[in-house]
This record gives sequence, C-alpha cells and structure tokens, in this order.
Amino acid sequence: MRKDLIRKYIWLIDTINQAGSEGITFAKIAQKWESNILLSKGTQYAWRTFMNHKDDVYELFGIQIVCRKSDNTYHIADRSELKDAAGFKRWVFDALSLSNQLSESSALRDRVLLEDNPSGQEFVAAILEAMRNSKMVTFSYKPFWAEDGRVSNLYHVEPYALKYFKRRWYLLGKYGENPLRVYALDRMLDIDIEFEDFTLPADFDADGFFNSCFGIIVGDEEPQLIRLKVDAFQANYLRSLPLHHSQKEVERTEQYTIFSYFLRPTYDFIQELLTMGERMEVLEPSPLRKEMARIGREMANRHKGNPKEEEAKE
Repeated sequence: MRKDLIRKYIWLIDTINQAGSEGITFAKIAQKWESNILLSKGTQYAWRTFMNHKDDVYELFGIQIVCRKSDNTYHIADRSELKDAAGFKRWVFDALSLSNQLSESSALRDRVLLEDNPSGQEFVAAILEAMRNSKMVTFSYKPFWAEDGRVSNLYHVEPYALKYFKRRWYLLGKYGENPLRVYALDRMLDIDIEFEDFTLPADFDADGFFNSCFGIIVGDEEPQLIRLKVDAFQANYLRSLPLHHSQKEVERTEQYTIFSYFLRPTYDFIQELLTMGERMEVLEPSPLRKEMARIGREMANRHKGNPKEEEAKE
C-alpha cells in the first residue's frame, strides 16, 4: 500500500511539474488520473483525495503545490529545486518518476536498457538509518590494494554523509581523532548500527566538503585554475553536462572551445580528462599538463608492437 501511494505522489508531482508555470486545473488533473488506468484502476480522482495527496507530497518531499486563485490552476511553488541537476530533490524525484514510468511500460522492459545497480548499495539503508538517528556504525573494510590473505580492518565510524559517484556509493565519516575520510561501500564486508550516539558538527557542510574537487578524492592539493581546450565536437558534451559547477566557457571558435575550472587536480579528475582522449588539451596549470603528457607517453609505450608477438617472446 505504501509503495502504491508513493507512485501516486510522484505521478501528481510529475503531472503538475510538466504543466510548468502556467499551471493545471484540478479538472485536467482528474482527467489525466482517470486516463492512467494502471494507477487509477478506473476510479475517479476525488477532490479530498487530491488535497490529501497534495499535503502528503509537501510532508514527504518538501515540494509545495499551490493554487493560483486568479485562474484556479495548480503549480509547483519552487520548480528550481526540481531543475537543479545536482539537487537532492531532483535526484529522488527523477529516480521515482522513472520507476513509475517503467512500471507503466512493463511491456517495453526488454527495450529499456539500464546499467547494473551500484556496487555496495546493500549497505545504503543501514547507513541512512544511522545518519538519521545520529548513531555510530561499525564495519569491516578491505581496500582493493590489500593483499588477498590480509584480514580486513574494523572501523568504528561517525557517518557524516553519503555520496554517489560513477555507479558507486561512498561514506564520508569520522574515525576516532582522524580527519574525515571517504569509505567505498563496495569494499565493506558487513556493517552494524551501534547504540552509541554521535553529534554532527553544527558547521558541517557535505556539499562544501567536496566543493573544490571532482569525484570523491579531496586530496592535499590546493584548488587552482585549470584551463582545457577541447575540439568543437567534445565541447557540446561539456556544455550539456559540465564536469564541475565551476566550469566557465572563456573562448569559443568554430574549431575549439576553452573551458576554465577552479578545483583540485586529483586522480579522479585526471581519469575523467583521459576519457576525452585526443579531443582535449590541458593548457594550464603546467604540472597538470606535464602529468597528462607523461601518462600519454606511458600509454603509447604500452601499445607499441604486437601484443601476441610480445607474449610469445615471454
């Protein structure tokens, strides 16, 4: 029953959000409800039901549906949060909305291709519960670099925040007197919620912690100005999906575009730059440019010759 209600709430948000700033009347909402047989099951959308759903949407998602008295139309009070690609409400709404749409299009399931669920997702629920109740968590952790025979370490951590990056979940937490550290959920072997409470610092800002980095590695480098020159084709991808919130387009020609960023040149960022291959050139800073050149030379050396012939020699 609860799952069915959530579907109805998301449908209502989606229906009103699609109407935009012009809004939509209750009569049209009711009409769309009745035409959605899978959701309505042939029932009418009663006024009282609509009002209850509207109140529940605000309580559960913080999304306020308001009425414009001049024409009796309904719209989302603040649509900016649903437009913010990095916003929590947008992320949750998109995920649930997609789930609704796929449920209503089950006949097309063989034609809708999705990626596998992110690794480590089985621990997300426990961590969210611990965060919600300000409880410590204990987990066994074995990093990829550990030898196969090595026993995993046991950590007793204050869970500060969760971050999702490249289909993996990460926990930002405090372990003893050590600085904040990021733990990958797919390297956890088990997890327990403890009875022990912790107090989240009043000035803690999860978004601010990762603000100057790309991905989940914060690193010791200071944020700095980075300028990339990309060809005209690749520039389209960066315009439609910026690498970082600091991205600015500083020069544009028919052949190339120069983008600037202000962040830490960490391993995650370098790996992302490599995905653009020969379509991208680092203009500055000089150390990053040299590092990209070194990686390029190393890759070229590794790809010299015929690999089958080299294996035969060995």
